[in-house]
Amino acid sequence: MRMAVAPSNQPRTAIYVFAVLPPLFWAGNFLVARLFHEEIPPFQMSFWRWLLALVIILPFSLRAVIASRPMIRQELGFLFLLGGIGIAAFNCFIYVALQYTTVVNAALINSLMPVVTFLLALIFIGDRLTPRQIVGVAGCAFGALFILLRGQIANLADLVINVGDILVLAGLTFWVLYTVLIRWRKTALPTSVFLTVTIAFGVVIHLPFMIWEVSQRGTFVANGANISALIYLAIFPSLLAYNFWNRAVAALGPGKTGLFMYLMPIFSTVLAVLVLDETFRSYHLVGMLLIFIGIALVTRPAAQR
Repeated sequence: MRMAVAPSNQPRTAIYVFAVLPPLFWAGNFLVARLFHEEIPPFQMSFWRWLLALVIILPFSLRAVIASRPMIRQELGFLFLLGGIGIAAFNCFIYVALQYTTVVNAALINSLMPVVTFLLALIFIGDRLTPRQIVGVAGCAFGALFILLRGQIANLADLVINVGDILVLAGLTFWVLYTVLIRWRKTALPTSVFLTVTIAFGVVIHLPFMIWEVSQRGTFVANGANISALIYLAIFPSLLAYNFWNRAVAALGPGKTGLFMYLMPIFSTVLAVLVLDETFRSYHLVGMLLIFIGIALVTRPAAQR
């Protein structure tokens, strides 16, 4: 049975593009969610993001979904689980968290994810690291921390842990489980069907939380800026990122793919420079080099003997 993503015999360059682009789109997701957290409440942001994504993908995938009904019925519980943890829970936790914490704190906690992914991949599917790859993972982690702490370990003292940070950690736990599960249990569903069905389940799971939030806070204002933000969230961090991520996991495994999440601090820095007029500093460059070297050590094929 093949994975619910593209086969893993694609050109190696394409595989790495699939692994690199999701962290870029998700860095934008964190930035947009933080910028619009006062305009769009979190459950409504997540619900409308994924409903729009479903509306966009459905015309392209509906025929394949109908043709795949027997396989969907066989995988119904598993697809519902993935929609629950990877579409609904992960995103809702992150959006609620960004009501209380900063993008920097969220990115710092996010740097734990690749290590946790490697551990779960080892437990569930037997993925193992060579000594060279362990050095690479450590290099990536140190590079991410170097950027987030602005090159000074003393800046750890300025980080304040709050409820938002705990929610980020909970959300990332769901994402790690999603990443490992899509490799651990394979399915014969085509990519478009897999994505459509899991998004549909995620939207359904969102619904009661969104309705409750509307009853408490009212609906958001549907102005041009808010709608544009939701369209970005529906296309880039949703449809494209999840599709590419699933393909990368199928080809590289959850551990190696998870390592590319260390690119998020780099992309967050670039976006902050471009969008928020922040300054590019020397610690950004040092951290980036450490991350790139670490990824190269982990993903480089073993030497033939």
